[in-house]
Amino acid sequence: MAKYLMTVQGIANDIVDDDDETYGFMAGMRWRPQDERNQHPGNARVMEHVVTLSHVYAFWTKWNKGYNESPRGYVNDPNLLKRLEAAIRHYCNLQLVAPDDPAINGGYPEYKDRPGVPSLAATTFGMVAQADTYYALRSRGVAEASRVKLRVSLVRAANWFMNQSASHWNTPIYAFNQVAAGLVGVQRTLQVLNPGTLSWTQADIDERTAFLCANGQAPAGFLHEPYGADFGYNFTVTMPDLAWLHRETGHSSIVPLVQRYVEFMRHAVIREPDTGTLSHVPALHVRNVVRNLDRDPADLQDRGALAKHFLEHVPDIALFFPTLEEKNAARKSFKENPSAVTELDPTKISTSPRTWMYGLLAPDGPPQATRAQVEANLPLLTNDRFTKIEDGSKNDQYLFVRRPSYYAVSVFGDWIETYRSTRQLGTLWNPAMGTVLVGTNDPESPEGWETLGPLSTFSTRQSSSTSQFFDNRTSAAGQINVAAVRSKTGLFSQRTQSVAGLPDYVTGWGYWDQGLRFTFRTQMAGSCTQRLPLLLKNGDTITFSDGTVFVPGNADLEVQATSFVLARGGKRVLFSYGPTARRTLIKRNPSPPPVADIADGTIHRVGVLFETQIDVNIVFLNDVASEPVQAEAHRRGSSEVSLRATVYPASPKAVAELRISGTGVSNTLVLSASGFQVFERTLSQVPAATTALLVAAHASDGSLTGSTTIEIR
Repeated sequence: MAKYLMTVQGIANDIVDDDDETYGFMAGMRWRPQDERNQHPGNARVMEHVVTLSHVYAFWTKWNKGYNESPRGYVNDPNLLKRLEAAIRHYCNLQLVAPDDPAINGGYPEYKDRPGVPSLAATTFGMVAQADTYYALRSRGVAEASRVKLRVSLVRAANWFMNQSASHWNTPIYAFNQVAAGLVGVQRTLQVLNPGTLSWTQADIDERTAFLCANGQAPAGFLHEPYGADFGYNFTVTMPDLAWLHRETGHSSIVPLVQRYVEFMRHAVIREPDTGTLSHVPALHVRNVVRNLDRDPADLQDRGALAKHFLEHVPDIALFFPTLEEKNAARKSFKENPSAVTELDPTKISTSPRTWMYGLLAPDGPPQATRAQVEANLPLLTNDRFTKIEDGSKNDQYLFVRRPSYYAVSVFGDWIETYRSTRQLGTLWNPAMGTVLVGTNDPESPEGWETLGPLSTFSTRQSSSTSQFFDNRTSAAGQINVAAVRSKTGLFSQRTQSVAGLPDYVTGWGYWDQGLRFTFRTQMAGSCTQRLPLLLKNGDTITFSDGTVFVPGNADLEVQATSFVLARGGKRVLFSYGPTARRTLIKRNPSPPPVADIADGTIHRVGVLFETQIDVNIVFLNDVASEPVQAEAHRRGSSEVSLRATVYPASPKAVAELRISGTGVSNTLVLSASGFQVFERTLSQVPAATTALLVAAHASDGSLTGSTTIEIR
């Protein structure tokens, strides 16, 4: 509360007292975004700091004493009360009154370009601020006229919100956080007003809570913001509200909802193997820009603090909090800092009235050992074979594929232009190398896995598509449903097609054990660009097929290449798009700053130019290349086997052909190029008794250059 206490004078003195039209307006450019659309006298959200002023006016503490005591505080300060009453008058006068129109009557406006239009957020968050302001003034027995205004306002706003025919109850619920705030507001209103004067009861609030939980959560587990996932709103805004509701009501729908949400998010957080850094998968998030998981222990930044209430019920939620030890250290540092406490920086996040309201109620946990155990139990660390595919609520799908060599998280389906989330591959991670590919959801640094059509006609990253899944390496295999995809622990494939039709694009994904295969085709003529958001860390090197080497910090580069290899800490991953050399560009993105920093690295854009079709094979290479080839094989049915082989550059002799053999199997692949090459083949009539294959590499003179024996999975 220290910085809030130092800011009270500034907030109070910002209240307009020299203009009849705007008398009482909090004109200090605080709390809400500092732009013309938000900062105007008709924005009810700007006025929510009445609750901050009323709190320091009403409640005596060791750090906030009476205005005539020493050291001076604000309790019973008559000058503060005058300012507060002026603000309450202005605030309540903003309420829209239209007795014959329940869609308007009782709502509050927000944006300058929407005068007279009720804002769900302004009304619901405002109810919470007004109810606590009413409680504070009543506790001192002061400002009867202001309390009357607040009482009338609260009843109107609650009636507006609880009207079940209102658009905010349309299903699926559009913005979970705003409706959850409304439930907190009506619950608090019920607590501070005489229930006998209200047209709804606790049973009505409980019914609406159940309705929100049933209709505001996507099947995947995230909460709609809007319709898509968003950590900023799901966690730092909504979870504290749900925690408060559960504290006050014990509603049975809340904990299961939180459990499903946390389970989804446990799959959407990536841990770097060398540093332990945790990062989000930005492609999932629709409203707030995300990068690394921020768990700032400073109380003013710990906006989700009250959600620690759920630690007892949902232990894995500890993943998202600063630890008890970190909190204690931050508080100790604050107490020992000899500098004077200054007022809050007037930005939206630092002056939020909700931060102190919920922070005062929040538990301190979790202990460091508890959180460390939760981190160690992240799904990508405890299981090297699973497929999780979940539906959103608006034709969107979330795919999590873990195989021994990688973890891939992707989003597919409908894309809405106003979203910051993207489509196709979001993040690719390796258990030894960490993150190697990751997109952003930052419009100032727009990076991601995408294919741009000729003249940028379309982007697979920012367009809608439909998906089909298949029980083998191509769509020639049998199609499988989502339930069958979830059971896959080995090879399967995916076909996505633009909703605009085949002339735009069709893509294919193959999910092998050793990496991914991506295929893109379009019927449009002209140059296309395949972009790969490559994450580079200090010490990384990229070696292109022509021998050119790139390291972080180098100038932008252009080469003619068929592939490149990223090396990190003795591990390597191949990106092959041959056998024909293509114009390839790499640049640190963007230039000039801001830069796309995440997961201890910086995203570099790799662009490969092509026409009509491209096949990108990603293969995590063997640690020690003792043989010129590595391979894997997967059985489908009783007689069909899918084979993927990666041929290394010539040493000492160039590989001219691969001979695949086994019981009842004899097949030869002829190579037509040098350098790294990746091949896929379907072998038919492979006896069920055949459990392994020998893949032998031969030079053009027929001599054996090396071989590998692989089990058929």
